[in-house]
Amino acid sequence: MLCQDRPWVVCFSSACLLVIIWSFRLFDVRDAFSILVYDESRKQHEEGVFLHQAMDVEFPAPIDYRPIREVCARAQFRPGLLFTCEEQHGGIGMVRNQILKCVRYAIHGGGAIVVPSMALRNASDITDIETATEVPLDYMFDRQAFITRLSEGCPEMRIYDRVEDFPSYEQRVEEPLALVGDQFEPDHPREGLRHPGQWRRSFDEWLAKQSVKVRPDAPVHVRLEQSFLEYPVRVDGDAFAREFGKVLSFRDDTRELAAKVLFKLKQRFAPSIDPTKAISPDAYYGCHLRLEKDAVDAWQPDEWRFSRMEDQFDEQFRNIERTGLSTIYVASGDQTVVDVFAERLAARLASGSSSEKRNVTVVTKHDLLQGPDRRQLDSLTFDQQALVDFLVLFRSSAFMGVAHSSFPWNIALRRHELSKYSQYGNEGSDLLRDEYSVIMGMEADYPHVDPFVYGLWP
Repeated sequence: MLCQDRPWVVCFSSACLLVIIWSFRLFDVRDAFSILVYDESRKQHEEGVFLHQAMDVEFPAPIDYRPIREVCARAQFRPGLLFTCEEQHGGIGMVRNQILKCVRYAIHGGGAIVVPSMALRNASDITDIETATEVPLDYMFDRQAFITRLSEGCPEMRIYDRVEDFPSYEQRVEEPLALVGDQFEPDHPREGLRHPGQWRRSFDEWLAKQSVKVRPDAPVHVRLEQSFLEYPVRVDGDAFAREFGKVLSFRDDTRELAAKVLFKLKQRFAPSIDPTKAISPDAYYGCHLRLEKDAVDAWQPDEWRFSRMEDQFDEQFRNIERTGLSTIYVASGDQTVVDVFAERLAARLASGSSSEKRNVTVVTKHDLLQGPDRRQLDSLTFDQQALVDFLVLFRSSAFMGVAHSSFPWNIALRRHELSKYSQYGNEGSDLLRDEYSVIMGMEADYPHVDPFVYGLWP
């Protein structure tokens, strides 16, 4: 028997051994659990820091208010004059620019402004952008950021939530006066107004012809209607052109979703992404495909070369090969187009027709966001989802889009702030080509090219 000779010694030793063994086992379990908890906490902390840093980078550099203040200081604001910018329509690029242009005219006129609004695109027919359904600024943009930044940049300008909040509005002289920004120069060249500095004088003369006089006790309400790329954005200087667009920031939830897309890209494909930098080299390629129904209907493929899928794809493929990047982030409002693009790119690379054979991965925001994030993304509208794409494409190592859409122009012009080139075509013959972005093709490839270079605030 085990305990027959010295029972108490053996039994005591065995008991101690069992206690030690179980203590170690219990310690190991607790230690392993602690490690797991710590590791998960560390990952959550790292993700939180990444998201916070990435959300802070929406432009190449933070806003510098000095150029905006200099322009506003010359405006001579006056009480009793109110401008509104209602039901601006189009995609992100055009709506954003229309709002900025309306604010710029209000500064010229020396009046207050109501927080702008926009027209809601028809969800069942995305070609229908001029609906009668009005949505507020925060449908796409950060309302409070707009108010705060415009107030900081233009402290003389008063900003109101509603027309009814304007002092003595019920005593206004008459119903709102409709005005189009370029009606004082209807024959201006494609580059924009020849004499934007004279707009205030022309505006005051126009008011006089309406037999109205701006007075605090009898306000004048001017409703600025939509015109198209007629304001030469660099007339106030390059610094103003660079900074003015920063008064409009995309809504927080879309900026957070874009930051989460970047985090997933970093985790799975692009470890070189730096959330504090606007553009990380050697991370991923940004591809904007403009082949949705509204685009093909507006720019018919029989006339517009890059409305043809094959031609648009081919330009993107050759640029992907040139950059050597292996992760391709694709933005398109048509998933079928993305699927065809991925299949054809894989076939092209596998066939050996490219300069080198390599594996590439094509991803979209839908591939990278899962669970609650994916459900949140799916709850957004066509234009709201495009905000996420805009921000991710803006951060890409290399970017390409077409010339007949304001969306890629907006991205490319914003990125150009980081370029070593002052002009847009120093690296080649494309309409825009710098070390970060390409707007594909030459003027001869398009029936006409809208003056985005002259009329878009980055």
